[in-house]
Amino acid sequence: MTTPGPADGRPALVPGGLPLLGHAVRLARAPLAFLDAQRAHGDVVEFRIGRRPAYLLNHPELVLTLLTGPGGRFDRGGIFAKARPLFGTGVAVADGTHHRNRRRVVQPLLSTARLPGYLDTMAGLAEALSGSLQHGARLDLNTVTAELALNVVAATLFGRPLPEGFAHTVHRALPTVVTGLGLRAYGPAAALLDRWPGPERRRYRSALADIHAVVDSLVDAEPDTPTLTRLSTGADRAQLHDDVTSLLIGGSHTSAAAAAWTFILLARHPAVRRQVHDEVDRTVGHRPVRATDLPALDLTGRVVRETLRLYPPIWLFPRHTTGETEIGGHRFPQGVQFFYSPYALHRDPRWYRAPDTFDPDRWILDGRPAPPNGAYLPFAAGVHGCPGGDFALAELTLLTAAVARRWHLDPVPGSRPRPVAAATLGPSPVTMTVSRRPDPGPGGVFPGPGS
Repeated sequence: MTTPGPADGRPALVPGGLPLLGHAVRLARAPLAFLDAQRAHGDVVEFRIGRRPAYLLNHPELVLTLLTGPGGRFDRGGIFAKARPLFGTGVAVADGTHHRNRRRVVQPLLSTARLPGYLDTMAGLAEALSGSLQHGARLDLNTVTAELALNVVAATLFGRPLPEGFAHTVHRALPTVVTGLGLRAYGPAAALLDRWPGPERRRYRSALADIHAVVDSLVDAEPDTPTLTRLSTGADRAQLHDDVTSLLIGGSHTSAAAAAWTFILLARHPAVRRQVHDEVDRTVGHRPVRATDLPALDLTGRVVRETLRLYPPIWLFPRHTTGETEIGGHRFPQGVQFFYSPYALHRDPRWYRAPDTFDPDRWILDGRPAPPNGAYLPFAAGVHGCPGGDFALAELTLLTAAVARRWHLDPVPGSRPRPVAAATLGPSPVTMTVSRRPDPGPGGVFPGPGS
């Protein structure tokens, strides 16, 4: 079988491929290490998924060409279509004219102009979570951050948090759905999974139905909310459902992963955590965190930014050529699959000193050049970029400050959270112990060592 490749000479081929399987085994077993290692072979490298070539871009300039170059050269390709059992034709997976039409409807809901109207709700939910914690309690960090993120999206965009238990339903069902979608897209028995009755199919279909039922509850409970009214523009009931699913799942799953990593990294770096506590004490004192505190929470915001550098929730993105294209000095025909990895870009020593080190102060430039455009892409870019980047940054900063005002969160002894490269780059399951911080005192200055 002839497979498409560059028309005028091949980029470097990643070594270590296997007959028939290519690099699929290495990519499946250790995807982050595989991607991070490929910059040594060039800015455009070829690897194989089975016998079919694909190309990884390792330079910010080339990645921006992929994302923001002249329109029509690249689309999302068939990989996103595999997620349609969950997202339907929602903006999260749509392409081409349909994507442009739906994005014009959805994007204003997450614009900078609307953000101030959401901040008080975010702050209130973050404070409610902080107020619910108890000294000595143990909590499942991924569950807590996932349920909060779901309720932030529901409360800000749809006017109210999810009904009791609904956020837990989505959080419980989503891993089963994501695993099922992956098996149906790439598994060796993909074509048989939905034809052969068995426990996997029952679990997958049940989890998918649970998520769709939660979305239906949002759509049907208060259909005249401003968000649902806007999403109804040019949409039938099915399209409305799909766009709500895109906002609810796409807007929460990524933020939940980033929030979990933020607390893990602060626990690993007690000196930075003490500095965050100092900043929160000076800014907030004994009162609840407010939306108006955001401008003063500079370090807390840099902690979030650095967390997103080290653990970008979406760690690998595909694109697909729609016609003959030149990129990186090579010409490619229609039908070629490209990838770029924010995880690998964010750890490139060409752009970041000590790239594997957690250092929020790296974002204080002090006359140093900033990383080039395209070297920091936690929210992607271009027509398929996440429109909710400012929303997520504000949400994560307020949550971090609200928890830091009262509590330390530390992994239980012996726990070593590791990155899990699935639909998002979240941590492996981790139990955190909650401990009360010493009272900062009437002057609002943290008096003790804190960690």
